[in-house]
Amino acid sequence: MNATPHQGFRVEEGAYDSYARAIDPTGEEVRGAGGRHVAPHTDLAGDGFSAMGSEAGFTGAYASRMRSLQERIGRLGGNWQQMGDAARRTSANYDAVEAEQQAAIGRLGEGLR
Repeated sequence: MNATPHQGFRVEEGAYDSYARAIDPTGEEVRGAGGRHVAPHTDLAGDGFSAMGSEAGFTGAYASRMRSLQERIGRLGGNWQQMGDAARRTSANYDAVEAEQQAAIGRLGEGLR
């Protein structure tokens, strides 16, 4: 909020776009983390947990859990990207509303002359 006597709120010019640019790399980093750090562990070669682990289903359960984790990390990275996209849309909407309000004030001013 600024120190003007009117009610409402004010957003610094470029704040939404700046925020979006700041979080975009985080979304990319989080999304990529699943591929870099989890994907190599989704498949166990040979007897990763011994032959008994494979027979008992532990190997399959482990691999399934790691794939699920990789998918969740990918969605989390996508959520970060959606936050940036929402900030960009908010910026555009805010600019449009500001322009509409300026035009309305201009029309009112013309009517008073």
